[in-house]
Amino acid sequence: MIRGLILFLWLFLPLNLAAEPSSAKKLEAVRGEISTLDKNLNLNKKTQAELQQQLKKQSLKVSEINRELNKLKQSIAVKDDELLNLQLEQGQTEQQQAQQLEALNEQIRSAFMNAQPSYLKILLSEQSPERVSRSNTYYRYFHTARQQQIEALQTTLLNLTEQEKAIYAVKKNLGDLEQQQLAQQEALKQQTAERESTLAALNKKISGQDAQLSALRQEEKDLQSLLNALAKKAAQRPPPAAAVKPNARFSGLSGKLQWPLTGKILASYGSQRNLDKLSWKGILIASDKGTSVKASADGRVVFADWMKGFGLLIIIDHGEQFMTLYGNNDSLLKNTGDTVKAGDVIAQSGDQGVRQIAGLYFEVRHKGSPTNPIQWLRKQG
Repeated sequence: MIRGLILFLWLFLPLNLAAEPSSAKKLEAVRGEISTLDKNLNLNKKTQAELQQQLKKQSLKVSEINRELNKLKQSIAVKDDELLNLQLEQGQTEQQQAQQLEALNEQIRSAFMNAQPSYLKILLSEQSPERVSRSNTYYRYFHTARQQQIEALQTTLLNLTEQEKAIYAVKKNLGDLEQQQLAQQEALKQQTAERESTLAALNKKISGQDAQLSALRQEEKDLQSLLNALAKKAAQRPPPAAAVKPNARFSGLSGKLQWPLTGKILASYGSQRNLDKLSWKGILIASDKGTSVKASADGRVVFADWMKGFGLLIIIDHGEQFMTLYGNNDSLLKNTGDTVKAGDVIAQSGDQGVRQIAGLYFEVRHKGSPTNPIQWLRKQG
């Protein structure tokens, strides 16, 4: 009996003792994998945050370059008009010069054809003093008139010279502006390429459905927080000195709002976003890159910056706790604090895409809650 027990212990005890280190190693390995996954997850979140910051920086740079380009285009248009007016003035001056030369030549030809005698011949002739006096007066008038014509011609030539100098200066200025424009376009091309690369890398990071859903929920949460903060600030501002006319209030503009831009609706308010139960809180309007985005109503810009999920975003406060949002822009042409009128150009639409969909994103909010923009906008066409 004892011999059997000893044999049993001799056979199985080493196996149990050997099993304990093996389980400990497996547990340690699992803990190691969990630690590695945590590190990778944290690194992935950090990488996403870095990419978001990089995208924000690049988008704002693109907006700045686009704004400079817009100013340069306006300056070039002004210089083109100035050059055209100077060239028209020069043409009129040249025509005036030709008329003056023709008149002077005609006078000289007339004097030559009539072969007027000199003053000395008239004095030595046997003509009466009265006739000599009349002839003397005639030649004095003739000389004075010719002198005035010569002076007028000299003034015209001087004007032509000044106009030519002005035209040269405008052309030089125009050339400088066009060179600046080319340089800005090159910078824009480079920044746009960098932004597209960053956007592609970011989209790759959140390509999974769960990741996209999480990102969208966070974006909506961030936007709601921003709107709440803006509404709080708006409530703290003093009321306008003059009372707003009833017909100018936003609440009375249902079905009358100007479209921010004309285009096909790519995503409707309330439609599903193919991710869980999330729906669109606004509308997405198809547009080409660089299309002018206009304010739908009078108001004050309370936000003009980049925001995750919405790109370059402008928010306008219209009073009565109404706000309109214009997202996914390529450049912002207004700053926070600017007052705008309905129809003012506030931005240029982009093609970076809200979730890979190009077009302008537009919302109408009341007390922070989204409302259907179509009910506010006038009918297109």
